[in-house]
Amino acid sequence: MKSGIALAVLALLLAGTAEATPLFFPLSEHTMAKEVGPCGEPLQRSYTFTTSDTQAVSWLKIWRDLKMHSVEWRWYSPNGRVYSRSFGVIPPTDGPAGYWSSCIWSDLAIRGYEVSLMPGTWKVDVIVDYRKVATELFTIGGNQVPCSKSYCRP
Repeated sequence: MKSGIALAVLALLLAGTAEATPLFFPLSEHTMAKEVGPCGEPLQRSYTFTTSDTQAVSWLKIWRDLKMHSVEWRWYSPNGRVYSRSFGVIPPTDGPAGYWSSCIWSDLAIRGYEVSLMPGTWKVDVIVDYRKVATELFTIGGNQVPCSKSYCRP
């Protein structure tokens, strides 16, 4: 019994020291929201925004590994063209006592910006280390996003 527990602990430790491979990135959770709370949690999760909302936020929770990772968000307007890009960095773990997950996000300002004059279905691609790991469809003003299994969340 004790050897089984020891093997399970050893497996977890070894898995925790593994690095992301080119075919896998440890994305735990992603969503759209209207804002992010003081502890980095998404508040008012939504895929529908009004032209009077302050922003649309693309939020991610990433399981960290021993490497730093670059993150890029590509925000596409309803006409399908890249409207803007933003960048971030996921730091490596702080060692055994550090945080093994990290929240990171980017926002698209709406109220008072050109975005509020462009109602329709928008898209954001999340790219980590030059690989797309998530795509979110959302609406600003106008009709709701048509739901497909790969994009909509309950």
